Amino acid sequence: LTVLGLGVAVTAVVALVGVSHGFENSLSELYNQRGVDIVVQRSGGSQRVNSGIDASFGKELVKLPGVERVDGGLMDVISFPEYGQFTVLINGWAPDAAMFNEIKVRSGDRLHEGDNHKAMLGHVLAANIDKKVGDKVELYAEEFEVIGIFESFNVYENGSVIVLLEELQRLTDRPGKVTGFLIHAQPGSDDAQLQSLARQIEAMAPDVSAKRTKEFIESVQQIQLSRAMAWVVSGIALMIGSVGMLNTMVMSVYERIKEIGVLRAIGWRKSRVVAMVLLESLVLSIGGAVVGIICAVLLIRFLGSYPLTANLVQGKIAPHVLLQGFLIALFVGVGGAAYPAWWSANLVPREALLKK
Repeated sequence: LTVLGLGVAVTAVVALVGVSHGFENSLSELYNQRGVDIVVQRSGGSQRVNSGIDASFGKELVKLPGVERVDGGLMDVISFPEYGQFTVLINGWAPDAAMFNEIKVRSGDRLHEGDNHKAMLGHVLAANIDKKVGDKVELYAEEFEVIGIFESFNVYENGSVIVLLEELQRLTDRPGKVTGFLIHAQPGSDDAQLQSLARQIEAMAPDVSAKRTKEFIESVQQIQLSRAMAWVVSGIALMIGSVGMLNTMVMSVYERIKEIGVLRAIGWRKSRVVAMVLLESLVLSIGGAVVGIICAVLLIRFLGSYPLTANLVQGKIAPHVLLQGFLIALFVGVGGAAYPAWWSANLVPREALLKK
């Protein structure tokens, strides 16, 4: 029971922290795979998908020394409640956007200039809402024709919709606006040059924020919230696991008081008694860690393939998160056995043998 209890706690830690890390890793992958060096968005907004910058600002950015390419786009969140899809990203890209070259068209065609009321669906989303090329999909109470099913290297895009930038600007009533710009610096630019470029961009418009990719990802409110919630819930689970371990080891020692008294009487040192209790606790901890890690891996794989979560969860856990869960289990084992080990080691042999 102690192993199972600790296994549940480890499952909670590994799964929740793994999902949180997966969010951050997926977002990081989205920018790093495309060679994005700086992300430009309106400053101060908590919900950055709903913020906007004039699309014309991109023409000024591309003129800056050290800038190789500027990609702008609009983003929003929609839902398909009838299919259980409540958080679906919709991207508005210009017809000549470089991002179109970074996705693979599985069937149909990509969007071109003038493709109004037409959309592309990520293959995960297409499967979840049972749509194929030629079908109609409702976006913002308007019918759009699905002209292509695509596959991206990123889990978020595989569960998203792509329409032309002008169409999304019209649908969201944000004419001439983009969510932000992705800056590709000249090859070979070092950190100092990128920081200098970011400061130049912010000096051009006081209401604009320009951040290095890593800094931007760490500042995303949703990721900060998911990370905090993961550790809060994990902390509660670990507290319950620790109490279970403490209870088990206290009862284990209490039921063997006479046995421990005999061991002390025949010459066992205090350190040897402590080692015996701690070893028992560590064996339980390792068992709980193995059970918890296996359950967490299976749970994350399930979430990665389940339609309701497949567009958000990668379906894999980073090795360092698994190691974290294992080390936490060992810490809980040692922590839960510390007091019983100390108490048993300090039993007076005569009094222990007389205990009823």
